[in-house]
Order: sequence, then C-alpha cells, then structure tokens
Amino acid sequence: MIQPHLGHNVNPFQEIILSGHSTHRHKNFSTAGLALWYFIGVCFFSAVYAAAFDIHWHYYKKERGRVNMFIYTIRIPRIVHAMLGIIVAVPIMFITTDLIKDRYLILDMFVAVSGGYLIFDMFARYNEHIHVNEPHGTMVTKAAIKNYLRTQWKLLLQHVVMAGVIYPLILSYRNDQGDFILACILFTELTTPFTELQWIMEHTLVPYNLRYVVISSLAVTTFLCSRLLIVPFVYEAYAIHMNISLYEVLTELPPYYHVIAVCYMIPQVYWFCQLCVKIYHYLFEQKVKKDK
Repeated sequence: MIQPHLGHNVNPFQEIILSGHSTHRHKNFSTAGLALWYFIGVCFFSAVYAAAFDIHWHYYKKERGRVNMFIYTIRIPRIVHAMLGIIVAVPIMFITTDLIKDRYLILDMFVAVSGGYLIFDMFARYNEHIHVNEPHGTMVTKAAIKNYLRTQWKLLLQHVVMAGVIYPLILSYRNDQGDFILACILFTELTTPFTELQWIMEHTLVPYNLRYVVISSLAVTTFLCSRLLIVPFVYEAYAIHMNISLYEVLTELPPYYHVIAVCYMIPQVYWFCQLCVKIYHYLFEQKVKKDK
C-alpha cells in the first residue's frame, strides 16, 4: 500500500499553491461567492459540452446522426469533471501532513465549481432527453418537461440535494477539517473516464479489438484501486498519522465509522462485479460474431 507523506516539513507546493498548512484557515464561502463559483462551473462545462458537440458533429455526423450526438457528447463533460477532480485530489492525498486539520483552497474551489457542473448536467440531460425521446425534437413543451421530471426524478433529486445542500455544508460547516477524506472521495472518480469511454465504444459497436480490451482493463483496474482499496488506504493513513497499528485503528475508532465503511463497500463490490460481468459478456459476444 502506498503511504502518504506525513513528514513535518511543509511542501512548497502545498504552501504556495494549495495553502495547506495546518494553521491556515479559509473564510467560509458567502452566498454570493458560492453562486459566482457555481456560475463559473456552469459556463465552463457548457463550453466543454459545446466544443465536444461541435467536434462530434464535424467528424461523426454521418456516422452517428444528430440524435446520437447528444448521447455521446454529454459524456465528455463527465470525463473532464472527473479528470479535474483527480488532478485536485491526488496531490492532496500524498502531501498532507495533518490528516485532520490541513486545509486546501483549491479543494474548496473545485467543490464549488462541481456545484455548477451538477446544474449544467441537469440542463444537458434535458437537452439530450428532448432530442432522443420527444417527437417534437428541440421544442420545449410542458409535456416534455413533465416526462423528463418523471423519468429522471431520482437523478435530479440527487443533483439538487448535492448542489443545494451537501456542497454548501461541505464548504461552510466542517470546521476546517476533513480535506484529506474529501480528496479520497474525489479520488474515486479515477474510474469515470474509462467507464465512459468503454460505454461509448460499446454503443458505437466497436468490434473485439485490443483498444477495447485495454480500456476495459483500465476500467477494472482503476475501479479496484480507487473505489475498493481506498478504504484500506484511509485506515492505514490514519494509523500512520496517529502512530498506532492498523489493529488499534480498527478497535479504537467508534463503531459507526466501520459501519459507514461497510455501507460504502457493499455497493462498490456489487458494481465491480457488474462491471466485470458486463465486460465479459460484451467480449464474448464480439468474439462469437468475429468467429462467424
């Protein structure tokens, strides 16, 4: 297991770029400040979406058609958002000196921009919905809105709660603690680019080839490392930070910490098995077609 650097010297990158010294405190985001960062996030990911659609339309419009453009293009901002999260999270995970109190301004900025991403994603999904599922195409009607809310209400509720409640609470009411854990949570997005690329390859009927095998292998490997092994990583990092054994961590932490960890791990193991089964079936079907 890779161990985070827990030395006492403050890394210059940490001090200058990330403002991560344990004695440093950030001012809480005001409502206007948070709204501004949300707006920046909406504008940035809308620009990514528009650029991705333009590129898709220019190079693949005959191959995929206009309707499919919206299905594929909406996945590009997801990949960009995940990659930005990884860029923010990885340095924090490995230069943190105090797992509890170290603070990073760049992490708060990314969380705020992520709120804008969720707002963008709700509108982007609606745009996809009216082009793919509605007979009137780009027309915005009450029936189209009702149908969208009826079919996507779970996702929309999740986005509204995250952007309207969870993110503001993270930015304002965690008492300048927990940035290391938050970075570890962002690290779970490592698998997103590969699963999204895998989905695109499957739905564009990419045949059995080395490229798909490589992407699928990376999807499985990153899922294993970022979503399953992240819990042992956090436990070990805490043991090193407190200068105690891993066994002592397991016995001394309150039981509800372990309950949270188990509740997190159960769906991750399920999704990991589902991912492996899906890859196996796809490769098997493509192999049979190739043999015929």
